[in-house]
Amino acid sequence: MILDGKRAPQLAELMCRQLQNVGTFPEYREIVEAKVEPGRSAPMPMRTTTRSSRTIPTTALDRLGAYSLPCLVNRLTDTRWMPDPRSEPLLGVPAVGDVAYMMLGGKGVPDVLPALAHKKASELRMDDYFLWPSVGDHRQRLQNAVKAWLRSHPDCCPVSPIALKSAPAQARFRMSDSGLGKARTHFSLLRPGMSSDEILKIAGKPDAIDAGVGSPEHYRVNLLGLCSGNHNESLAYIYFVERWREEIARRDPLHDQYVILYFSGGGKFTRMFPTLRTFPPSSHDPRRPGSS
Repeated sequence: MILDGKRAPQLAELMCRQLQNVGTFPEYREIVEAKVEPGRSAPMPMRTTTRSSRTIPTTALDRLGAYSLPCLVNRLTDTRWMPDPRSEPLLGVPAVGDVAYMMLGGKGVPDVLPALAHKKASELRMDDYFLWPSVGDHRQRLQNAVKAWLRSHPDCCPVSPIALKSAPAQARFRMSDSGLGKARTHFSLLRPGMSSDEILKIAGKPDAIDAGVGSPEHYRVNLLGLCSGNHNESLAYIYFVERWREEIARRDPLHDQYVILYFSGGGKFTRMFPTLRTFPPSSHDPRRPGSS
């Protein structure tokens, strides 16, 4: 079954909510620089092929094409901290909005920031892409410029087919409303840096545990992927709120509802990946005292 126009926006919104958890892949990208020409209201792209200092992650958001544009554009003003997803994080500390801008560039949206900053792209340092948006109303101006370009280029960003697994006719498990309320309360108490034992005392026994490639359960549950490797995580717990399939490795975020907790190699809680709207992704900002 191929993802249709009804479910594609749902998947896009779900993936956008998880930008803080995105992994990274080193890639070569065609960089599209927006050049503002006299008499034109929308920037015209100039293309050069190079290794991008704005290396972006490849995820379902890329393949969703135009369906993921609205949620990514909405995230351009998101100032929350997130782990740096670039393969070569040399300069600057990106916020969620900065990563959304990287992903829009990978989808075909031209780089409008140099024109807004009144500089040539060659004059900008890598960290300028994080410093300029952080000043005053610059994020809003960047968002407005991207929206203007998309309005004048409605054919931007083709969709790549995404195959979906057909869901069983009936859920195998569904947590009660009271159980969901208790779970929401318990998970709200979790803080990055807690030990795995502390997490178990608060959240309870998970439905499955993935302790890495060397563990016998790894391929059956498949919780630790490339993103976990980029974050140096070696342990993960999954808690189901609604479960449609017996095979945990074949879980589908559009049907199954769950929370995955990830831990570092030292056994410390690092982040939470929920597919439920009522469970926000965890984010520990090391720049802010007390954020843990």
